[in-house]
Amino acid sequence: MKRLRERVPAGVAVAAVYVVIAFLLTIATWRAPSTTYIGEGPDPVQAMWGIGWVPFAAGHGLNPLVSTYVNAPAGMNMLWGNAFAFPMALLWPVTVTAGATVSYDLAMTLSLALAAFFAYLAIRRWVPGVVAAALGGLLYGFSPYMTAQYFGHLGLVMSGITPPLALLLLDEIVVRQRCRPLVLGLLTAALTVLQFFITQELLLTEVIAAVAVVVVLAISYPNRVRAHAGFALRALCIAAVAAAVVLAYPTWLQFFAPGHLVIHGAVHGTDTYVTDAANFIVPTVTQLISPQAAINISSHFSGNASEWDGYLGIPLILILVVATIRFRRVPVIRTAGIVALIIAILSLGPHLHVAGHQLPVPLPWWIPAHLPVLENILPARMMIYVYLAAAITFSFLLRALWLIRSTPALNAVVALIVLLPLLPTLPAPATPLHTRAPFTSALSAQAFNGANVLFEPFPGVDYPQAMTWQRSVNFSFTMIGGYVIGPYAPGVQAFQQQIHDLAARSVTLSPSQQLALLTELRTFGVNTVVVDPAVVPSGTRSLFTQIIGAPPVAKDGFLVWRFVPH
Repeated sequence: MKRLRERVPAGVAVAAVYVVIAFLLTIATWRAPSTTYIGEGPDPVQAMWGIGWVPFAAGHGLNPLVSTYVNAPAGMNMLWGNAFAFPMALLWPVTVTAGATVSYDLAMTLSLALAAFFAYLAIRRWVPGVVAAALGGLLYGFSPYMTAQYFGHLGLVMSGITPPLALLLLDEIVVRQRCRPLVLGLLTAALTVLQFFITQELLLTEVIAAVAVVVVLAISYPNRVRAHAGFALRALCIAAVAAAVVLAYPTWLQFFAPGHLVIHGAVHGTDTYVTDAANFIVPTVTQLISPQAAINISSHFSGNASEWDGYLGIPLILILVVATIRFRRVPVIRTAGIVALIIAILSLGPHLHVAGHQLPVPLPWWIPAHLPVLENILPARMMIYVYLAAAITFSFLLRALWLIRSTPALNAVVALIVLLPLLPTLPAPATPLHTRAPFTSALSAQAFNGANVLFEPFPGVDYPQAMTWQRSVNFSFTMIGGYVIGPYAPGVQAFQQQIHDLAARSVTLSPSQQLALLTELRTFGVNTVVVDPAVVPSGTRSLFTQIIGAPPVAKDGFLVWRFVPH
């Protein structure tokens, strides 16, 4: 065993363990990774579409930041919903050879392991013990935040990789200052650019968390911070300038692009995706140990299960309180404890929520919730920084117990008591892809080359399959609608509502109605209509037959109309 430890560096062994745990956790998906994805719901389908779009756009000389292949003719701004697809270009060989679904599953799985490993590296800066730091990395990388977000948010799970790296850079810039400001500034800029192209929301909250750390340090150690201020300002200015140069065009595109490529106002309600105060001690359906009494409470939390990120558990809370008080003179523990408390309060959102009830109690996040850009931050997601602070404190306490007692049994019991309540539901959720498609062979798919398709049901959050079909034929057609973040093309939603109303009533169109609807189809550039008769009202077939003036062709269980748009 001693020879093995000498041959295998501790970090490599720890990383390997994290990878094994991540694959075991997601084992249900890896039985058939090309047709099954980690998580559930429509968000992964949208993500896989983005993973396929970026290499397609790059290979065809298109702007990968914008796509008019969905939501035609207005298009979609990728930065509002699929920014993580750009770092996914690293998995381009996997995407090309095995498909976007495998790339999605691989990225989700490895992100868990990488987040845990980078947390381990960060913790080792203050906690020399390998086992204690490894357990802290395990707490962070597989925390309730990460195992809730993998229900559908690849970008947010990938974002778990960057906070430990940001903490290491912040420590070097503000405290240790061992490298030149230029080096630290460029590294910070590189991490900023990476996080921007994963999710800008987490980039903003990283800045908020970093400011909280600096403020706590400045209050606790004013003289030392003042002495280091010049160096830190130089490094941060270099980082800001370098990041601004690289991100100038993407930032303009996201917030000032013409047409319908910019979202104005809050995408989600500012008081919905928040941490319920009860969630700190009440587990949800995402935890393995969640008694029915707890589910009865947590099922009333606002938002949904993937955003119930606040569960710490009573043992971990007690550990954090006791350790912070007992080791308050240790800078890293005092800072971690205070920052964790600040961020936890911010995660509660603009108003206090308790057991699913919103109370008329304003909280500090009320101010940023009413500011441009910041209004799009979902407060519950800031819990990721609480888990990082908790992981540092937890590891520090385990190391301290070892130095005091040197009793493996005591450390094992403490670790088990803290980590056991945080175990996620096993295995991770796995969902088969919809395999029905209006084309099941290369020959039938050729009929859609160059088509601009109107699907019924309308592609969106409730029916995202069309995006999978589009990706499966390498984006050979464009479509009206889609599961997009942002406004639909002008007139599309009104047209869809009209179609649904008429189909539900099985009406006979007058010549003027037929002409008006056909004209609208031509305005949108539609030349193909595909109807899924298993889902839509029975009157849909008759309606489109009247509009187009011809019966459909049956293809693989779907009804297809092709016509000349002009």
